[in-house]
Amino acid sequence: MGLFWNKKSSNDERKLESQVEEQTLPDDLQDYLTTKESQLSNREFKELLRRQSANAEASKEAEKASTEDHGQNYLDLVQGTNKEGEENEIKLPNAISTIKEMKRPKEYKNFDFDKYRRENDEKESVLINCSEIQNAFYKCLNKQTIWDRISAVTSLNSDDCTKLADFFMACTDIQKKAFLMFDYSTLQSIDELKSASKQIDYSFSKSFQSIEDVQNKEKFMEYTKELRRQRELFFEKYGK
Repeated sequence: MGLFWNKKSSNDERKLESQVEEQTLPDDLQDYLTTKESQLSNREFKELLRRQSANAEASKEAEKASTEDHGQNYLDLVQGTNKEGEENEIKLPNAISTIKEMKRPKEYKNFDFDKYRRENDEKESVLINCSEIQNAFYKCLNKQTIWDRISAVTSLNSDDCTKLADFFMACTDIQKKAFLMFDYSTLQSIDELKSASKQIDYSFSKSFQSIEDVQNKEKFMEYTKELRRQRELFFEKYGK
């Protein structure tokens, strides 16, 4: 009220004074109301109100237009038409169109390779290469009687089944390291994976026929040389 206090008519002043008296304002607030002078004329104050009202109305109109336009654009996209009724090239996908566009598993370039790698990782390939020794160990156990097994446990000398078990464990350990030498995990084709596994198994089978061969230093050194030779042949063949 202080903005145009001195511009009020006498009737307005009496009415205002009556309202203020009825409200029993504190003395300090009453002094402020009766002494505060306006910094704006009535014309300036009305102009300020007019501008504020116009700005508020313009803001509402802009927000309304934006909402309606966005809704219409989305509707046009769904219906596949533009504002002139012409068909748009862009249409929202549906379940049927999505299924039709999806590639079948075998259509992917590396599907067969990825599948083969999963089924023939280093661990699995090592077990495959050593499976003959493992099978021989199981057959040996089936031939033994209970008393044979008890005697093998109490005997100081290893029996045939124990030797086969040791040979199988040595095979898995040695070939695991050989697969690392061939960088098996970085190979990029099924042919490379098969070739590496085959050459590793060849080197092992050529050098060792029993656990005693593995424990023989000279034979182990021959195996090392053969493995290196096979690796160089492999790298040369595939340009590694």
